[in-house]
Amino acid sequence: MSHREIEVVRLLAEGRCNRAIAEALYLSEATVKTHLVRVYRKIRVDNRAAAVSAAVRRGLLELT
Repeated sequence: MSHREIEVVRLLAEGRCNRAIAEALYLSEATVKTHLVRVYRKIRVDNRAAAVSAAVRRGLLELT
């Protein structure tokens, strides 16, 4: 995953909605959705919770 995609997943793990992620990263909501689609495809998941779980398992994200 790209650095930006990891940032999106990190904010997703905090429970933020697409709009809040977009505001935090100065992106449009459409761009956030594009990043999420690419993340789902790359790590072979189909929802937000699975994306966070897979990112943690792969060592791409650390939950504290």
